[in-house]
Amino acid sequence: MSYYFGEQSWPQLEEAIRKNTLVIIPVGTTEEHGRHLPVETDAIIAKMYGDAIADALTKEDIHVLLTRPIYYGYSMNIVTRWPGTLKIRTRVFMDYIYDMISALMKQGFKKVALLDCHGNHDGLLRTVMREIADEHDNFICTLAPSKLSRPVYNKLKKDPEGDIHGGEWETSMVLAYRPELVNTAEYTQVDAIKCNNELRGPVSTWGLQETKTGLFGDPTYATAELGKACLEAGTAASVRILKQFMERV
Repeated sequence: MSYYFGEQSWPQLEEAIRKNTLVIIPVGTTEEHGRHLPVETDAIIAKMYGDAIADALTKEDIHVLLTRPIYYGYSMNIVTRWPGTLKIRTRVFMDYIYDMISALMKQGFKKVALLDCHGNHDGLLRTVMREIADEHDNFICTLAPSKLSRPVYNKLKKDPEGDIHGGEWETSMVLAYRPELVNTAEYTQVDAIKCNNELRGPVSTWGLQETKTGLFGDPTYATAELGKACLEAGTAASVRILKQFMERV
């Protein structure tokens, strides 16, 4: 039986509600990712993780449904310098996600998890999580598989400075899943990270270093093997957390 939410009939969804089924919403966006990656990179990675996590939970007899990825969201103005970034205003994006979750809960679903697969969405999704709790007296779960895969990435990566946008990690992820979408002839090291490491995080990298091609990172280090290892690690960590979430009253 399919675990895709949209492939169910309403009687099947009625049964899923009765079984206290977990609904997973993978959240990506559409924005430029340099000259070598598709603009749907974040949404592609969201689908990768969504499928892998739903499949793993199903094999452990956890009732789960997976929505299609969210393909459009908020991006900073700086990435609109290049074609392909379809920017949704923060409040519009938050209201959209809020309305999806609110509709699920009004139908009777109690367990909802968001997969945050785009860096600009962290604060927005966590705000929605709190608003849902206020309105429905129910707490959802927000996971960032990229962060959960970070220990494995940090162990295996070749780029000494790591990846912020379109570099080793993201390129490796797409190589592992949709290699035909990666234009290796357009790889460049021109936007390898050179800025102050201690300021990265407290200050957006976009404000610390000028980017020439829309990247922050070095894709020349990317491999499909690294992408697969990060997918496995992020999936395993997400499954572990979601199993605990489902046991919660």
